Amino acid sequence: MPIHQLTQVGRTSGGVVLPKSELRALGLVDEDGNVKDQPVRVTQTEAGTWEISVIDPSDYPPAEA
Repeated sequence: MPIHQLTQVGRTSGGVVLPKSELRALGLVDEDGNVKDQPVRVTQTEAGTWEISVIDPSDYPPAEA
């Protein structure tokens, strides 16, 4: 099981980098090798455990600018 580093994102968030090979296998990387903009749901399932689910973008209206 690979270990990933938690990193600072902005001033109020943290993030984890997901392997591009795994994202590519799910169709989440475009032809140019860039990760697609894709909504995901992050759910804390218990203390110290989170689940990331890819959700269908058509289930949500576009964000207003």
